[in-house]
Amino acid sequence: MLPEIEQLLIIQDRDQKITKLNSDIERLPLEEQQAKQRLKSVIESVNSAESEIKGNEVEISKIELDIDTRKDSIIKLKNQQLETKKNEEFAAMEHSITNYQDEISKLEDSQLELMEKGEKLNTSLEEANDIHAKEQKVVDAELAIIKERKIQFSKKIEELKSDREKIASNIDNDLLDQYNRIFKSKKGVAVSELVNDICSGCHMKVTPTTAGMVRAEKVVSTCDQCGRILYS
Repeated sequence: MLPEIEQLLIIQDRDQKITKLNSDIERLPLEEQQAKQRLKSVIESVNSAESEIKGNEVEISKIELDIDTRKDSIIKLKNQQLETKKNEEFAAMEHSITNYQDEISKLEDSQLELMEKGEKLNTSLEEANDIHAKEQKVVDAELAIIKERKIQFSKKIEELKSDREKIASNIDNDLLDQYNRIFKSKKGVAVSELVNDICSGCHMKVTPTTAGMVRAEKVVSTCDQCGRILYS
């Protein structure tokens, strides 16, 4: 194998690894976003449970106010009964008192139901908080790993670039420029093996002349079809 080809293969290996690492780094923000989205969903569940509890407490307070209002009305009516001397007025007041008492009874039943609902809601909130605490730890750990991976990927890229630069310094500039153009345009494969006169890059057969030049290993030859640099 030509020394130039051997060096280009090493450079191609470094470039492919750099490309993959850059691709991995580009995916990290998505992984971070997915982890945060899971946590966001859990937080929304906690907020929803807290909101339901507050709403339930407001309903209980409203009922308490309605009960107190009716109790005040009953007291006023009873005081008025003491002052009236008309049987019809007394009876009407008594009827109103009975209605208020019935309403109070129904309101107290509703209040009891809301209190029982409140207990269930509190249990749901505790469960949601437990899930949140556990998921927070998981997400924090994931984010820490993602951060560390980015640091390691970046460090590895710098090492590969440094190594590539040293190797590239020994290659003819025109050949290196040719390689760079092909690598960029051919999806990361600029140097391909010739197998049974077929380019492993484009999977097309080359001419006998080209195949002979590649096997002779005297000059750098390229594929007749895709332009990739060939080696045998």
